[in-house]
Amino acid sequence: MNRYARTAESKNFKIIPIDLPFSLFDFVDNHFKGLSSLRRILSQVRISGGKTMVIEEIGGAGDIIEENEDIKTRYPDFNKSTTYRLSFFKKKFLTKRGLSTSIHSDFIGYAIVKSDDFQDARKSKERVYESVVAVSQSRNYFVRGAQNWPCRIIGNNFTVEGYIYAQQNAMTNVCAHVALRAVASRYHKNGDMSYREMNKIVGINHIDKKAGGEDGDGLSTIEMVKVLEAAGANCFVGDYFEHAKDAPAPFKKYVYGSIESGFPAIIIFGTAHDESSYHAIPVFGHTFNENTWVPNADFWYFQVGSGTRYIPSESWISMFIAHDDNCGSNYCIPHRYLDSNRICDQLGEEHNICPKGHERVAYVIGTLPKEVKTDPIRAEVIGADYLFSILSNIPVFDNPWYYRLKYYADNNRLVLRPIIVGSDDYTNHLQEIKDWESNKIKRDMILLLRKYLQGRLYWLIELSVPELFSANRRKVGEVLLRADVDPGIKRNFNNFVIARLPGNFVLYDGGGPSNPRYTFIPSGVKSHVELYGTTK
Repeated sequence: MNRYARTAESKNFKIIPIDLPFSLFDFVDNHFKGLSSLRRILSQVRISGGKTMVIEEIGGAGDIIEENEDIKTRYPDFNKSTTYRLSFFKKKFLTKRGLSTSIHSDFIGYAIVKSDDFQDARKSKERVYESVVAVSQSRNYFVRGAQNWPCRIIGNNFTVEGYIYAQQNAMTNVCAHVALRAVASRYHKNGDMSYREMNKIVGINHIDKKAGGEDGDGLSTIEMVKVLEAAGANCFVGDYFEHAKDAPAPFKKYVYGSIESGFPAIIIFGTAHDESSYHAIPVFGHTFNENTWVPNADFWYFQVGSGTRYIPSESWISMFIAHDDNCGSNYCIPHRYLDSNRICDQLGEEHNICPKGHERVAYVIGTLPKEVKTDPIRAEVIGADYLFSILSNIPVFDNPWYYRLKYYADNNRLVLRPIIVGSDDYTNHLQEIKDWESNKIKRDMILLLRKYLQGRLYWLIELSVPELFSANRRKVGEVLLRADVDPGIKRNFNNFVIARLPGNFVLYDGGGPSNPRYTFIPSGVKSHVELYGTTK
């Protein structure tokens, strides 16, 4: 028996050409009762140039059998399920031989559609049990940390890169489960986390404690964190339900701090159905708008975040990339469409016209690897503190970029971007980058850092200026911090590793937190270089 439906053997199959004039609407109406989430998946297939669909009925998959057992426990009148695997290709073919000669780049993705049948026909329904379809490759789409998902199609092996999408069955799992699955798969030792495993962690047995249905409780934020930690994640939670007015940071900073480093997050928001109705969606990417007005408007007109000494890099985010189990996969959600402030908060207590937590972001769960002790919000602030300390101690150098740095720093216009990197990631990055005159980092410094930084995770706090960051995706330097060290409340340099500014690496040379001294070592590059993750 195969563990997963995506790699299970098929009972029978059909190969269908789906290029024009084939109607995908007719297909969904005729075969899957107009399943709207499947329409969304097929629209992505159409955009990706899909030419062929393989339909297989599958049986004997361990995850399907496991879910059916749990549904039977929850609802004894459950009869059976039927499961189909739909696979999509850019290549045109009509035979098994044509499939066998297809290559990896021909494969767009797959969808597992499951139909559950009950004695009471009103309970019977179809849903997308799981799907992975490759995200758009647009220059301004950033999806990091996506897995390669294996799929076996009529005996042929393919893989597709992405974050797994799934719909709740509203019986033994709910929206929180499918959001957790998309995130937990990034950490779990098996590369996927079953709903049964999640339920066991939080004590759901479908008899004494239930998940979906009218008498189910769903999952609390605390239980969701417990599941993610069991999978191997370290969670940091933004609570906008109890602490909307005194929350430590805007909710998008929690999300961005995860996804920019390649680790997904979850947003939980209230809905219009009733006061106790909440929905959870996994977020795993963002789009970038180099022409956005927001960072300039905040500075010149609105003074957002009075006292802030720099511009956060998430100011250039246009959309979050997320799944919504009700609607489908890989949607772009304007980050300003969701809000953590209620109307009644904005009008004042005397106009308390909306229920607590209703139709707003209530919680955000960011995730990072378990060994990371500092969340991205603190890492950014600490990196900024070190950076401004260094800038106030810079000797006189014959380099115009130092004067530009001072100008932008004095005017609170530096851009900071926090991102988690491994030791090899960082040293490989240093080996690849070139300044505007094509100078490279000195080889002996890279070799020294390879030896010194081995085996740890670090916060890379990149330093740029608005015009470089937005137009050229370039930076003028960075601060490297130990991610596995608790930095404490006050500056202590325990987590400071190294910094790099135009022309020099910067090492801490004692003097204490209030009067630090720094040593400047020539680096070989004199101006700006590529941002991490943008070199090929």
